[in-house]
Amino acid sequence: MQTATDTAARVAGTDTQTGSKEVRKPLAKVELFGLRALWLHFADEMDLRRLAKLHVRIRVKERALHDLKEERRQIMRKCTRRMQRAQAKN
Repeated sequence: MQTATDTAARVAGTDTQTGSKEVRKPLAKVELFGLRALWLHFADEMDLRRLAKLHVRIRVKERALHDLKEERRQIMRKCTRRMQRAQAKN
């Protein structure tokens, strides 16, 4: 993982002492924890550990939300069938 000090040398600009302009490579996006962001280059070890914990918690909550929505869909289907049966009897 790159740090801010490693990346500072890669930022495009001019050298103030010599006046020469160097062409430097732009930062590539890093993909960790489902994120694709330039700022991840500047995350230190503590930040990455916290992001890992948050990522797990987010995935658990996303799964729980998915399960709740699926249960809601099942209830909707069941009620729709009841409604159709009731309309067919009339």
